[in-house]
Amino acid sequence: MALLLLPQVASAQEAAQPGATAGAADSGGQDDDQIGDIVVTARYVSERVQDAPMAITAQTDTQLQAANVTNIGTLGAVVPNLQTVPGDAQSAGTPFISLRGVQQGATSSLAVPPAIAIYTDDVYHATTAGSELDFTDVVRVEVNRGPQSTLSGNASIGGSIKLFTQDPKGDGSGFISLGGGTRKHMEASGAIDLGITPTLSMRALGHFDRQEGFGNRLDFTCMMKKLGTPALAGTTPYFQPDSDNRGCVIGHTGGGTAAVGQVKLLWKPADNVSLLLTGRHREEDMEETNEVTLFYQKICTQPTPEFPQGIGVQPCPLSGTGAVLGTTQLYQLAVFKAFGVVIDNRFMPPERNGGIYDTYGTNCRPDIDLTVKVGTTGFPAGYPDGLCYSPNKTARHTQLSAKLEVGLSDDVNLTAIGGYTNYANEFSSNGDATPYGVVLSHFNNVDKMYSGELRLDGKLFDGRLQWIVGAFAMKLDGYQKNLNTSTNSYQKSVVHGVDDSQSGFVHFDFNITDAWRVSGGGRYSYTDINISIDNPQALSFSDRHSTQKRWDWLLSTDYKITDDVMIYATAATGSRPPGLITIVQDARQVGPTSEEELVSYELGLKADFLDRHLRTNLTAFYLDYKKLSTGVTGTQCLAEPGTGQATFYNLNFTSAEATALCQQLYGSPSIRQYSYNVGIPAKVKGFEWEITALPLRGLRIDWTGGYNKFTSGITTPGQPGYLWPGNHRQAEWNMHANVSYDIETSAGTITPRLDWNWQSQQDYDTSSSTRPPQAAYIIPAYSMWNGQIAYESPDGDWSATLSGTNLANRFTYYQMMVGQINSRARVGPPREWMLTLRKKF
Repeated sequence: MALLLLPQVASAQEAAQPGATAGAADSGGQDDDQIGDIVVTARYVSERVQDAPMAITAQTDTQLQAANVTNIGTLGAVVPNLQTVPGDAQSAGTPFISLRGVQQGATSSLAVPPAIAIYTDDVYHATTAGSELDFTDVVRVEVNRGPQSTLSGNASIGGSIKLFTQDPKGDGSGFISLGGGTRKHMEASGAIDLGITPTLSMRALGHFDRQEGFGNRLDFTCMMKKLGTPALAGTTPYFQPDSDNRGCVIGHTGGGTAAVGQVKLLWKPADNVSLLLTGRHREEDMEETNEVTLFYQKICTQPTPEFPQGIGVQPCPLSGTGAVLGTTQLYQLAVFKAFGVVIDNRFMPPERNGGIYDTYGTNCRPDIDLTVKVGTTGFPAGYPDGLCYSPNKTARHTQLSAKLEVGLSDDVNLTAIGGYTNYANEFSSNGDATPYGVVLSHFNNVDKMYSGELRLDGKLFDGRLQWIVGAFAMKLDGYQKNLNTSTNSYQKSVVHGVDDSQSGFVHFDFNITDAWRVSGGGRYSYTDINISIDNPQALSFSDRHSTQKRWDWLLSTDYKITDDVMIYATAATGSRPPGLITIVQDARQVGPTSEEELVSYELGLKADFLDRHLRTNLTAFYLDYKKLSTGVTGTQCLAEPGTGQATFYNLNFTSAEATALCQQLYGSPSIRQYSYNVGIPAKVKGFEWEITALPLRGLRIDWTGGYNKFTSGITTPGQPGYLWPGNHRQAEWNMHANVSYDIETSAGTITPRLDWNWQSQQDYDTSSSTRPPQAAYIIPAYSMWNGQIAYESPDGDWSATLSGTNLANRFTYYQMMVGQINSRARVGPPREWMLTLRKKF
């Protein structure tokens, strides 16, 4: 019978042998119809997943593929209390990650350390940019829930995600896989595992994936003609002269092409020595993330000498009730003068398949009249117009690593790991989703990462004490070259960041009795983040440092009630170094982000019942934030005197209240959006469950889920960090369930499987400290159904899988963004089908 392995909770008890591969199913003498185990290395040594005093979800490649989880951006579908969202149009390759209410966010800023540590084959990925790693040839994924500061360093306050790819076996095995599906989806992969010499083996893999996007880029003028409203396009020309021939479609969003290659060499000159060398490279040419407009804000221009009746809905004041920012009015005036068009809901594409999937954005800005003014507001010198960017996102990602394992004696082992990562991407964003490029940006990231780790592990007192000591060093050297433009402002900047981090750590397990164990550890970390910015339009500075020296600790105890039932209790600290706010509009907005620190308390039960036919893993946790870095968006009054950091006003910068306040305090309504950061106290409590049942031979049922409740320590409405009742930091509930049944025949095994994912309400109101979430920014609770039918030949060499995602063809928002021109949402793909054929040898 084909055995599917469950996500579960884990720990480490036995020292890893040099060259051994964790992650495979460990039958341990079990029958085939019993629940198997996954061997993990969450605490540096190999151990059975059910034996660790910590919460960890471990998923094998079989389980991930069956659940249609292909990268970190989709991993949250199957992990309790993990929310992951693929990178949006302004943060390509940077997924949003939130684990137990601890948010990493989707920023790719070099000045903000990660909150969730991400590793590939024990090599740390030091920046959030490029962390949307794919699962090509991944043999298992470990998600360690809760702070891992003693095990993974001070940038893992929320937990860690560790990917492990298949090591060489040298047995001549391999596979070829071909697939095809919806919207010209083509996929091909293959791997070969060779024994070059008796002591040297190699595994080589290649993977190619291409699919046309599910969103359409539409030619606005062509569509207005097609819809019978050509006057709404004014004098805007066709984007492409032959758009009519393609139904007004000029491109797509949500698809693209990716290719991955990896080579691993494993050298074992002796039983106690192994050296593993890995080279991995990925190339991406992806279409822009599918983002659609929810609605357009009020956009108009007050009466001017040239247009005495004004443009758009009137009145259109600069301050007071119904106020519209002068910068917005200015751009509307320039667009109307050039094309005779008002920016409003005419730029909402028609629905199809139950919702809006399309956009009129072109990632271009035409020539406009830069001499116009609204009052005293005009375009600055050098303002860029008449430009176009590719709508695609390109990226390249190279990782090289070496891992040396040496058994120094029967009881002492040495492990040394070195890694180098080179990541670069280029992409653009057309935030207003019109052909006029009101909000148009272009980004280029180049990051190089170097890391090294050295550790010793061993045993004392006849194996009752297991110990680990080690040191870690990392350097990230990165550049971000950006052009950000919005209405009449633009910034062409180069940000250079260097992140140096060193740490030393110790960890131990002591078996008081055969059933009772205590564990503990500590890590000292030093982090220095050095940022330089060259931004002539706003500000430039060099060598602005943010540093932290920090001790973190962990204590736990666990008790084996029986061989198959364990309870544990853990207390640990977590930390995140302070960063620097670099996305600013003037020098007075530059300021630090708060460091973060918390104490986590966790109780857990891991139990196998009914002769390993029922597995129940339960966890309860309580996070006590001493400092939570909280970003808030509000208002800066431009007329405020002084040269230091500007006063932050917690008001929506598009509101009449904001302009009225600045007028009252400083005699001028001139305002600007202001991103600010404070450290606040907070609490998060919750629980998680992971249950597997094998009630009948061939029948498998998995059910996992989590609940988290975030409570801000700020109790005064309107203050930064206050969370108005009804708003959520993270969806409070998530669940995943699947059922599969192996139908064994003389012609092979047929396995139908159905997956269900559910998430509770999520909301994205940027004024969450002053009001309940507005209906326009709420994503109600929803379910998603996926399924597949798999066939495996009697000898296991051939397989075929027909899989379907979003079987109910549900139109789904999964993230919302509030903007000055429009509010947008990210849309999930409609129903998709895929047929995959695989030959193993």
